[in-house]
Amino acid sequence: MKRSADDIEEELRRFDGLVDDQTIVISDTSDDEQACLPYPEGTVKLTRMRGEPANGDSVTLRDVLQPAELRKALVTSFVVDMEWLLAHIREGTKLVVVKSYDPQSEPPGVQQTRGGQLTIVHPKFGRTRYPVMHSKVMLLFYPTYVRFVASSANLIDVDWSELQNMVFMQDMPLNTNRTFAETVFGTMLGQALRDLSVPEPVVEQLRHVDMSRVAVRVVTSVPSLRGGARAHAQAYGLARLAQVARELGRMDPAGTDVYCYGSSLGPLTTQYLWDFYSSALGLGPSATAGAPRVKIGFHTDAQGAANRFGETARQCIKCRVDLARDAGFPRAALHVVEAAVARTLVHAKVVMVRTGAQHERGWVYVGSHNFTSGAWGRLNRARTGLAYVNNY
Repeated sequence: MKRSADDIEEELRRFDGLVDDQTIVISDTSDDEQACLPYPEGTVKLTRMRGEPANGDSVTLRDVLQPAELRKALVTSFVVDMEWLLAHIREGTKLVVVKSYDPQSEPPGVQQTRGGQLTIVHPKFGRTRYPVMHSKVMLLFYPTYVRFVASSANLIDVDWSELQNMVFMQDMPLNTNRTFAETVFGTMLGQALRDLSVPEPVVEQLRHVDMSRVAVRVVTSVPSLRGGARAHAQAYGLARLAQVARELGRMDPAGTDVYCYGSSLGPLTTQYLWDFYSSALGLGPSATAGAPRVKIGFHTDAQGAANRFGETARQCIKCRVDLARDAGFPRAALHVVEAAVARTLVHAKVVMVRTGAQHERGWVYVGSHNFTSGAWGRLNRARTGLAYVNNY
């Protein structure tokens, strides 16, 4: 049965019942309440390879979701195996899935199935040439807390059992009888969800989450030609990365190295490496001669052939031969990457910046951006601080 827009809006508003606006108490959560959270300060884990023993450094999707306690969830992913995902979700748990799609054959917007328990969201792409929604974020709602997850893993079995992915998780107290003070993280997260066309009743749930102890920054990308993205293009891609780097403190290029890894490599030039390097250090666009101190990790063809999980894993690591052989491709910046688990392949997307005499300071990005201009965008040199971006 087709559901009307009003029916969908009402169902989403019951995404576990928004409290009346008169019930507002602005305060932080107590230390005792924070201490009860599994990950109150945030943590980074690897996905557990099939056949590997459980340990404190790796997780399965079931470990992340904790389905027995999960009440509702918002998840975003480039690729979704819906049958596999639903096998990890208890019957009756409300689920909102934001996923990529082909705008030539599927419309943007919100659709509901399974009696309103499952909501599918197709974000708007605008006039993007190669429409891609690549974000991999989760908001998991439990009785007393919400888990924020940012990862490099799609919602398919191979990404959680045959490829090495990285998962950041942080738990934040939830109290639907309070409205907590707004934070920079909460504001940026809310904007990111709205950019992905997440329905407002779902985004409004963030008001009841205490984000006061979240120290991480949100870095997102939105297609530059997608309507409202043009109004605040400085909030996305390389432009946003440069903003965050400046907040953390500009770094001296003389002693700073940038290490990058993505499971896909696109067209790269030395000038693009300079733009990325300058953004990562919180500086403006650079035209310095020579090569920047950027090291790009990637797998060799021999590693792909030798991986223990065969072609299903190998086909997820991509760099076109013609691009790599192009005369302008910065091959000297490439370095062989090794997975933590022998004979497996890394699907993570990581940027690590290190500075100082002993490389004792810096920051790390963990998320879904591959090391491509489609993901991070290209700087608009005529308008400093803006980036042209293709992907979500």
